[in-house]
Amino acid sequence: MKDRVRVSGRGGRFVSAALWLLVTPCMANGAAPLDEEMKRLGVRSALVIASEAVDERPVWSPAGDALAVNIEGRWGKIDLGSVALEPGTWRDKQPIGVLNPPASLSRIEKGTVEKWKKSGMYGARKVVMPDGTTVELRQNELSTELVVTKRGAKPKTLWTSGFENCHSLALSPDGHYVAYICELNGVVVTEP
Repeated sequence: MKDRVRVSGRGGRFVSAALWLLVTPCMANGAAPLDEEMKRLGVRSALVIASEAVDERPVWSPAGDALAVNIEGRWGKIDLGSVALEPGTWRDKQPIGVLNPPASLSRIEKGTVEKWKKSGMYGARKVVMPDGTTVELRQNELSTELVVTKRGAKPKTLWTSGFENCHSLALSPDGHYVAYICELNGVVVTEP
């Protein structure tokens, strides 16, 4: 259970249900771009899609303002330009931002996703950022470690999961963020 995100201020409920909302993206009070919300909360990671049913790697839009995600065989898009985060914890009580309200996905055509894939950088377990920083999701038996290695520095492990497989790193177009799947939680965006 320690691998699941715990949302603060909600009686400790766990975010793990598969979500598939085909509605107009909602504009929550206080909504802002994802990077601003992460800075406001002082977190380096945000759970942007809470679902155990993510089927393929997340795909960034060429502008970096949206992610396409395949849940149970259907592609949906989340707008990252207007979100609201609330504090949560995971990985031995590390802080994480969690979308509140949960993500509203709008339909996206598979052809559009394929175009987005061509412009993106992806690695099943490893990507190298433009500044030379290497981001890895190292599998260690039944757990995963998020390891960041800055150019010329020693590797630093940011967290280790208990029994959760995390994989499918997608580098944002601006080279500042990675999106990836954590199978018990959903899609996470991290600023290494």
